[in-house]
Amino acid sequence: MKLTWRWLQEHVATTMTAAEAAERLTMAGFEVEARVNLGRHLAGVRTGLLRQVTPHPQADRLTVCQVQMGQEQLTIVCGARNHRAGDVVAVALPGAQLANGMTIASTAIRGQPSAGMLCSLTELGLADTSDGVLILPADTADDQPLATVLGYEDELFELNITPNRGDCLGVRGVARELAALTHTSLLPLVVHVEEQPRVAQRHPVTITIEEASACYRYAGRVVTGVTVRPSPDWLVRRLEAVGLRSLNNVVDATNYVMLELGQPLHAFDLAQLQLPIVVRQAGDGERLTALNEQDYTLTSAMTVIADSSRPLALAGIMGGADSGVTGSTVDLLLESAWFDPVAIARTGRKLGLISDSRYRFERGTDPDGIRLALDRVTQLILQLAGGEAGPALLVERPLPYPRAAIPFRPERVNRLSGLMLSTEAMMRYLTALGCQGNEQQVTPPSWRHDLRCEEDLVEEVVRLHGYDQVPVVMPEALLMTPILDDLQQLTAANRRLWSGLGYLEAVNYVFISPEEQQRFAPDQPAMALLNPISEEQSLLRTSLVAGLVASALRNLRRGHTTLRLFEVGRVFLPDGQGGIVEQERLAGLLCGPVQPRSWYAPERMADFFDLKGDVVAWMTSLGISSPDVQTGGPEFLHPGRRAVSPLGWMGQIHPQLQQALDLAVPLFLFEFDCHRLTEQLALERSRVHSLSPISPFPAVHRDLAIVVPNSVSAQAVMAALPRQQQPLIRHAELFDLYAGAGIPDGYKSVAIALTMQADDRTLTEEECQPVLRTIIESLQQRLGATLRGP
Repeated sequence: MKLTWRWLQEHVATTMTAAEAAERLTMAGFEVEARVNLGRHLAGVRTGLLRQVTPHPQADRLTVCQVQMGQEQLTIVCGARNHRAGDVVAVALPGAQLANGMTIASTAIRGQPSAGMLCSLTELGLADTSDGVLILPADTADDQPLATVLGYEDELFELNITPNRGDCLGVRGVARELAALTHTSLLPLVVHVEEQPRVAQRHPVTITIEEASACYRYAGRVVTGVTVRPSPDWLVRRLEAVGLRSLNNVVDATNYVMLELGQPLHAFDLAQLQLPIVVRQAGDGERLTALNEQDYTLTSAMTVIADSSRPLALAGIMGGADSGVTGSTVDLLLESAWFDPVAIARTGRKLGLISDSRYRFERGTDPDGIRLALDRVTQLILQLAGGEAGPALLVERPLPYPRAAIPFRPERVNRLSGLMLSTEAMMRYLTALGCQGNEQQVTPPSWRHDLRCEEDLVEEVVRLHGYDQVPVVMPEALLMTPILDDLQQLTAANRRLWSGLGYLEAVNYVFISPEEQQRFAPDQPAMALLNPISEEQSLLRTSLVAGLVASALRNLRRGHTTLRLFEVGRVFLPDGQGGIVEQERLAGLLCGPVQPRSWYAPERMADFFDLKGDVVAWMTSLGISSPDVQTGGPEFLHPGRRAVSPLGWMGQIHPQLQQALDLAVPLFLFEFDCHRLTEQLALERSRVHSLSPISPFPAVHRDLAIVVPNSVSAQAVMAALPRQQQPLIRHAELFDLYAGAGIPDGYKSVAIALTMQADDRTLTEEECQPVLRTIIESLQQRLGATLRGP
C-alpha cells in the first residue's frame, strides 16, 4: 500500500512529523517498509524568470538566457527552443544532481558562461518524454524551490498491510488508525452531490442481482454530459507518486477514490450498454476482452456484470474493453459494489488475473461504504469533467457475514496482556477504531471483518496501547524432559551421526516436477496437487533423491565441487485406496574430491567405496549389524555400482543420467527407510550379545588366494567360510582382487586374509593346517572355487 504523507494529513489532524508517524504505524503492526522523499531529485532546482533570451553568437541552436533569481541575475546557455522572455522556468543551480545522475556545474559553452541549466520534465525525472524546458504558470514567483511549487515536497510511504486488514488499503483507513494511535481526530470527509432527477428520467437504468452468493450490494449512478480530458496536474502527480499511470480525468477519479477510501469503483460508457444491468453467473465458455486487452474464457463459477446481450466486466476484478471510458464518452454509469472475497479470489486465481480491485475485494471492503464511495467519485467527476448526476441506485441482499456483538470482559484484557488498564481506557481505544458497545459486549464497525472474537478485541486494545508498554515477565512453566519414540530418537541420531561424518543437512521442498518423478521413480505413482504453486512443484515426492540431486546441481554450478549432503524427511506414497501413506526416509549424496590435491598426494575423487564406508560407519554407530546386501537398486543407478538391502539402497548415478544432467563428476546416493531401520534396531536390541575375553596368546595369520567365477560376489565368498565349524577363525578380510594373465576368462582371483587364534594356548602349524583345509573344501563345495597356484 502506497500513500503520501500530505495525502494522509488531509484526513487526520496531527502535528507529528512523517518520521514519527512512520514509527507509530510500524509499532502498531503496519510496517512502513520504505519512506521516499518525492522531491529528492529536485533539490537545488528553483524557479527563475527569463528576463532576456538572445541567440548564441557562436551556435545557431543555442540561446543565451538572462534568468532572474530573486536579487540575482544568472546567465545560462540553453539548447531548447520553446522558451521566451517572460517565461517562468525550472533552473538547476550548480551542485544540483538531477534524476538522470547529471551534476550541474558552472561552465562555458561556446565561449559563453553558463551558471546552471534550464530543465525539462525528462531531465527532472518527472516524465519519460518532453518537448522542451518546463514552462511554469506565469504567476509563479521566481527563486522558489521547485519541489514546493510542483507539490513534490512530500514523502511516499510504502506500507506492508497484512491480509486481514483490508480496511487499511485506503488512505482514510490508515488515517483512522493513525488517529486512534495518537488520540487525535479523523478529519471529516465532506461529500455533497446535487442529484438531478431529470437525469434518471432521460436515462432510466435498472440493476438486478441474480448471483446473490457473490454480490450482496450494488450501487450505481448515471452521470451525463461529462467531458473526458487529461487530468489536472495535482491529480496526475498524486497518482504517479503511488505508482498509477494517469489515463483521463474520469478513470483517474475512480482510481483516486479507490486509493482514498479503499473501495474499488468502475465507470461504464453508458452509450455502449444495452440495459438493464444484471449481476449474474457467467456462462460456461462465455468470453470477455478485459481492459488489459486480454481475452478470457469464463465458467459458471464466475460472476460478471452484464447487460442484456453480453458480459461487461468481471465482477470485482476488471472491466471490459468495449464498455470502458474513452475520449468520446459523454454519459457514464458509475459502479460501487460489495463482492464476496472468496468468490473474487477464486475467479482471480482461476484466470491468473491480478488487479488493484481484486487485491482489495479479496481482503474485504466495507459493505456500508459503497454509497460514500459512489458519492465521493461522483463529486470528483463533476469537479473534473462537468456534467449532471442522477439519483443513486442501490440494490442489496442480506450480508453473509452480519455484524454481531462480541462478548467483552475488561478483566480478561489485563489478565492476558499483563497490563493494568481501566475499563474507560479500553473502551476509549475501541471507540477510536469505530467499535460500539460497553464493558459487556462490543460491536465492531462494518469495515473491520477481522474482529470476530474476544481475543481480537484484546489484541486491538494492546496494539493501540503499545506493544512496547506490555511488561516483560518471564513465564513460569514446568519443564519436563521430552519423551521421544523410537523413530524420533533414530531421526536425532541420524542427524548427529551424518553431521559427524562431515555431511551437511539439506532441507528441500516436498513438491517435485513430473519430470523429476519420471527420472527417479518412474514406476512409483505420485499424488498430484489440485492447486500447485507451479508445474515444477505439482507432485508430492515419493523419494528424497530428486531434491538432493537438485541441490547438488545448484551447488556444482556455483563452483562448490565437494559435496556431502543428507536429508531426513517424509515421502508420500499412495495407499492404493485413494489416500496417502507418509514415510520417514533418510537419504544422502556424495560427490567430488574426497582428498584435495597437495604436495604429498594427488587429488582423489569420491567413489562407491567412500559412500559404502560412510554407510557402514553410520550403521555401526547405530548398532546395526551388516544387513544382507544384494546387487540391485533403482534403475537410475549404475548397473555395476549399486547395492540394495531390505533397509535401503546405495550406488552411483547412471552414466547416461549423469550426461543428461550435464554433470562433470558422478553422484553417489543412498536412501534408507527409517521405519525399517527402527524395526531393525529393535531387533538388534532384543538379541543377547555375549562378550569374550581378549586372548593373551598370539594369533596366526594366513593369506589364501582362490579362483572363482566372475558371478560370485565377495559377500558370497565371505559367507562360505565355515566359521561355525571352526571357532579358531577369529577374522577374515578380502584384501585383493585380480583378473588377467594366468586367470581363465570368466574367472577372478580373490585373496582373503585369515586370522586364527585360541584362548588357552598358542596355535601350532599342525592345528592350523586342518582349519585351512576345511576352509578350502567349503569354498570348493559351495562356490566351485579352486586354490590359485603360484
